[in-house]
Amino acid sequence: MTIAGKSLGPAQWEWIATARMVSRRRTSTGAIEEVLDGLLSGADQAMVNAFTSGFRVTQAQAAIGKCLPDSAAAAAALESAQVVALGILVREQLEPAQFEAIYRPFATVLPGPTYSPPAPIDQQIAGFLKRLPSLKGDIEAEVSAVAKALSQQPKAPATAAASAVSVAAPPVGLDPAANYTAAWKQVLATANQVGRTQAFRVMQDSAEQAAPHDGLGIVGFAGVAAGAIFMRDALPIEKVLLLYEPFASAFPYESLA
Repeated sequence: MTIAGKSLGPAQWEWIATARMVSRRRTSTGAIEEVLDGLLSGADQAMVNAFTSGFRVTQAQAAIGKCLPDSAAAAAALESAQVVALGILVREQLEPAQFEAIYRPFATVLPGPTYSPPAPIDQQIAGFLKRLPSLKGDIEAEVSAVAKALSQQPKAPATAAASAVSVAAPPVGLDPAANYTAAWKQVLATANQVGRTQAFRVMQDSAEQAAPHDGLGIVGFAGVAAGAIFMRDALPIEKVLLLYEPFASAFPYESLA
């Protein structure tokens, strides 16, 4: 927690807060955290207390507050950091997949003990397209729930001047849906600027064809995720992770190969 406070900047903390906020749409998150709670009851309580109150928490809170002036976002980021710290405390007792799910908001921006660098872009996209048709049941329902949370219409700009601000500019406060929309506009603009629009559209269409067409509303989001992967070398990683987020629980970004 202390290292994160010293090494992460506003963009990283915003992503971490967003991941925490969106994770509440997943029933699997609650199940994993119930396992974590059970393990913590048998852990060193002095260490547990150190990550839930006291000096370390105050330090992290101060560092996050400097990066995220919005109180709700700061609270979500701190909560995420605390969950991860507690997960590290009992990591040896967790299943690897459980720990990876707990650590995921930090995995790419602050590589942890189980981190593996993402595969080359073409392999990631191939892996994503291969796995998309397998989505079904509870995990597909989670994808749909997160997708719907990120498709809520962002608030309209208050003034004409505000509407002219660059799509990359963050909104006031932390609005995951508005950030998602802005990140996608940035992807489209970047693909056009670097002359990749045609190949980009092919990747997007391929993902939309591969996704289940069963009425749960994830087809377009699959195209967005594939487009973000395709453009990952030209985007901040936090933008890529945000656009991939609906599928992150089903197929963790770093695992695509």
